[in-house]
Amino acid sequence: IKRNPLGGRNFEYFSEDPLLAGDMSAAWIKGVQSQGVGTSLKHFAVNNHEHCRMTVDAIVDQRTLREIYLPAFERAVTQTQPWTVMCSYNKINGTYAAEHKQLLDDILVNEWGFEGIVVTDWGANNDRVEGVKNGQHLEMPSSGEMNTK
Repeated sequence: IKRNPLGGRNFEYFSEDPLLAGDMSAAWIKGVQSQGVGTSLKHFAVNNHEHCRMTVDAIVDQRTLREIYLPAFERAVTQTQPWTVMCSYNKINGTYAAEHKQLLDDILVNEWGFEGIVVTDWGANNDRVEGVKNGQHLEMPSSGEMNTK
């Protein structure tokens, strides 16, 4: 969802409207995957900041999360089952997206039935152990030696 006109990833998003973004995402994923090619739905979630995007903490109440930020992802996941979902860099209410139990485990997997792989964005892993415990499956490169040690 495009909420900030300065968002550096706005060109990758379909719409500012959750219903339209969800329908367009689902159609795109369905078309690509019908050819045997996997898709990666990104950036999950509340990713609309460019300035300090690696560390910004997006404070969002549950109603706004459910009515604005999650519906497009929900439609795409429940209608098409993309092969992967990619976490965003930012924190959501104090927890990095790649370690966010409510988003990754409770909502994405248990509520929406996502069966694919949850991947981090490049360099978006902050704590590998917490990520894996809370629903992350694959760390993409460039997180440095911090997680290796």
